[in-house]
Amino acid sequence: MQKRLIAIFAASLVTATVWAQPLSTSLGAPLATVKLIKTEVVSDKSFKADVVKLEASLGKTLSAEERKSYLDDVINDLLFYQMCERDGIKVSDGEIDGYIAKLRSQRPAGESEEQFSAYLATQGIPFDDLRTYYRKQVLIQRWLMSARSAEISAIAPITTEEVLTTYELYKARLVRPDTVKLAFLFYQFKDSGAADRTKGAELMKGLADRLAKGESFDVLRLKSQEGGYAANKDAIYFEKSDVFRSQFGKTFYDMVFTMKDGTNSMPFETEAGWWIVRRIEYMPQKQLELSDPYRLGQAGTVQDYIGQLLAKQRENEFLKKTFGELFAKLRGQAEIKIIGKP
Repeated sequence: MQKRLIAIFAASLVTATVWAQPLSTSLGAPLATVKLIKTEVVSDKSFKADVVKLEASLGKTLSAEERKSYLDDVINDLLFYQMCERDGIKVSDGEIDGYIAKLRSQRPAGESEEQFSAYLATQGIPFDDLRTYYRKQVLIQRWLMSARSAEISAIAPITTEEVLTTYELYKARLVRPDTVKLAFLFYQFKDSGAADRTKGAELMKGLADRLAKGESFDVLRLKSQEGGYAANKDAIYFEKSDVFRSQFGKTFYDMVFTMKDGTNSMPFETEAGWWIVRRIEYMPQKQLELSDPYRLGQAGTVQDYIGQLLAKQRENEFLKKTFGELFAKLRGQAEIKIIGKP
């Protein structure tokens, strides 16, 4: 329970950037000062610059109340770091290097910095502040384990009755739409020019001829890399929904749902490239039972999903209460002055 709780917290925490800087006229006027064991300054200039970044990422302008709340988050960060320094909770640069190296080792070989940054963005992790992010996560974990381990251990497990009650409450939403299990061969356009489109058309026509002569679709799928085209590694489950139609386009969508099981499509073109699709199995809409997979092709049943959802809710409630109490305590011990307007 302890490791799972901390892992969930570390993954879901929205980390505020630390804007505290030494007093300096180049940073503009002080917006706030914070002192638990030492005085640190939140710079008006830096704060406003980071608010601009946040607004850009959110796609909206923060209200006055949201800016005030954001400043509170910054102050809480400073208080937390000063508490760790006071109480001897530390993390070394080597440990941070190790966390980042482990993360990079789990990513595809040859991944560019831009691709790595884009991946981090999907996880809510700031690329530019990666070291700060991991430092904070480790410090949080160590504080939780040192100060709240008994409370974490005492968090009640999710009961069968809770799972059943939740299932009945949300049963109407637990419906799998019409779904097709499929495989594909794919030539992706590199520049969408006439020459590239012609090359893709000729390559796919050749593959279609080989299939017509009896060559196995799976053999062509496994030989994709040496053949100059792409193919799925695992089975694809394609749902009859606006999401899939929007993502893959009407041509692909219509092709999948008009084919018969066990047949291959003729080569067809979309904006992304040329395709040959094999429809393996059609599965009609189904009311999901507790023992059914929550997502086809992924591990975990509906029961597992509900249990994890309830556990996360319980853990988040604990964390909200725990850190609310911590920051109230630290603010009572600290000297905090709001000098300017956020």
